[in-house]
This record gives sequence, structure tokens and C-alpha cells, in this order.
Amino acid sequence: MAVALLLDAALSLNGFVSEQAALFPNAAASLADMAASLLPSGIALAGFASGIVLALAGFMLPMHRFYRSREARLVQERERLAAQNAKLAQQAASDGLLGIANRREFERVLKLEWRRAARERQPLSLLMIDIDCFKRFNDSYGHQAGDTCLRGVADVLRAAAARPGDMVARYGGEEMAVLMPHTSLEGAVRMAERIHAMLAERALPFAASPVAERVTVSIGVSSMLPVRNANRSALVKQADEGLYAAKESGRNRTATVPNLRLISQEEEPRAWTHRAQGI
Repeated sequence: MAVALLLDAALSLNGFVSEQAALFPNAAASLADMAASLLPSGIALAGFASGIVLALAGFMLPMHRFYRSREARLVQERERLAAQNAKLAQQAASDGLLGIANRREFERVLKLEWRRAARERQPLSLLMIDIDCFKRFNDSYGHQAGDTCLRGVADVLRAAAARPGDMVARYGGEEMAVLMPHTSLEGAVRMAERIHAMLAERALPFAASPVAERVTVSIGVSSMLPVRNANRSALVKQADEGLYAAKESGRNRTATVPNLRLISQEEEPRAWTHRAQGI
């Protein structure tokens, strides 16, 4: 019934049917008169609402663009800060002269690789490399030429240790190190031989050298299968002992000390004290 009344009123209001032809003439006429009286108010209300919507749109759209622009600037600023922090971290981890890892970064990576090698039961190898008679090189050519020599040797080491997992670091002074995960003693010795060959090919001049008329290096090699009760400093100690042996036997060569006993955490301070005292 209600639907019929509304339909009659709508048709009568819009002139589609006459009031006499409506199903309920009186009711349809009353509803039509009510709708007609309310129509101007509805139009005004609709106009007012449309004005509010347009005003809000005129205010919100610039605000939206402003916040989008601000968000984009914040994203760019975060990316810039992240890149700057990464650059600072890289600078803190590298040697300023040679562009390879510094001693602190070497110690950090050694700790990580030692734990991973122990967990995966994989060998970890290390080369300790020292430029032969470097003090004489500096005395003969000057410290600027000495810096150039250091950079040349570092370039050779980077080219030789080209695997992604290998790490070349400056251990101190003219001494450098190459850390090689997942590498056996035989593989480490082959790497040392490759370094000797590449350095000979590079032929950095050193006329005052008692070893050769070019820059040479002595290399100590160590390789271990890390275990829980062993300390990572044993790997460095073994390579250092090999380096000492290479120098004592004439320089420009590689030496290993494969029978060095692993030093546990508890024994390490006493062992290093004994070594410092010459025991």
C-alpha cells in the first residue's frame, strides 16, 4: 500500500499521470503537494551540501599534495642517511691508505668466520704476509714511495683473493692478511704461490733489496678445522709462526707450521706470556 501511494505521488508530481487517473487520487495529491513544498528546501540543502563538499575538496587536495610531497622528502632523507651511514661504516672498517679492511674489521670477521666454520665443520685458512725489508725500502725511496709500494702489494692481494668470501686486511705496518673460509691447507698454499707469482709479474722495483731487485713478500700459512674448545687466536699464531719461519729461511717464500698445538681459551694467556718472555 505504501509503495503504491509513493508511486502515485511520484507519477502525479512529475506529470506522468493525472491526479484523476491515480489509483488513490486524494492520497497521491497530498503526497505530491508535500513533496512539492519540500522540493525547494531540498534543492537548497543539496546546494549547501555541494558547497561544503567543494570547499572541503579545495582544502583537502592541497593538504594531500603537501603531505605526499613531505612523505617523499622524508623517504629521500632516510635513504640519504642510510647511504651516509653505510659509507661511514665502510670507512670505519677499512684502511684509509690501502682501501682494504683494517685490523679491527679483520678481528670482527675472523670471529664470525671462526664460529661459522666450527658450526659447518669446514676448514678456515689464513695467510700472514709481510713485505721483505720494507724499512730498507723506505730508507732508500722515501715514505711516499713506501706508501705506493704498500698500495701495489695490496692490489696484488685483492686480485689474487678474488673469491667473494676471501678477505684482505692490513694487520699492521707492512703486514697484511688474507682470510679464506672453506679453504684447506693445500688451497691456502696454492693461494700463497699465486701471490708470489703475481707479485713477480708486477715487478715493483726495489734495487736495494738483498732478496731480489723487486718487491717480495714472505708468507706464513695456517689452516684449521675450528672446534669448540679452541680459540681463534691459534689460527693467527700458527700463521705468524709460519711467517717467522719463512723469513728465517731466506724470505720471498711461504712456510707452514702444521704441528702447532691448538691453544684453548684457558691456556692462551699463559702461552702468549711465555712467548713474550722467550720461554
